[in-house]
This record gives sequence, structure tokens and C-alpha cells, in this order.
Amino acid sequence: MSPPPSKQKNKASFFYALSLGTELGFLIAIPLIIFLLLGLFLDKKFETFPIFLICGILIGLGATFVDVYYLVLPFLEKRSGKRSVDKQ
Repeated sequence: MSPPPSKQKNKASFFYALSLGTELGFLIAIPLIIFLLLGLFLDKKFETFPIFLICGILIGLGATFVDVYYLVLPFLEKRSGKRSVDKQ
């Protein structure tokens, strides 16, 4: 016997929120870590500490911002009822 539809919907929305939170965590952490490590590597190679480290952090923050923006954009469009301009 299956649970009532309302419990199934709550369970599905819980797992959707959990997956979205996990995706958001990875979208924030992965670019920052990759560009930070790349900056450290380049600083060691060229002996320019902390120039490439700072550049790597800034590029990682920019990449994180863009990734999070495109993840959140559909929710903002759905909430406002608008469609994206670049989706023709």
C-alpha cells in the first residue's frame, strides 16, 4: 500500500530541496577550490606569492557567482512569471 499523495509530494519536495542544496554547495566550493589551488601552484612555480593566489580566488568567486546565478535564475523567473531573454 502506498502512502497518501500529500506524503509522497512532501517526500519528493524534501529530496528536491536536498539535491538543490547539495548542488548549490558543490557549485560554491568546487570552483573556489580549483582556482585557489591553481593560484597556489602558479605562485610556487613563478615565485610570486600571493599574486596568483589572489587572482585565483577572485576568478573562483566570479565563476561561483555565475554558476549560482544560472542555478537560481529559473526560480526567479518562475516567481516573477517572466521568461529568460536568451531563451527564444
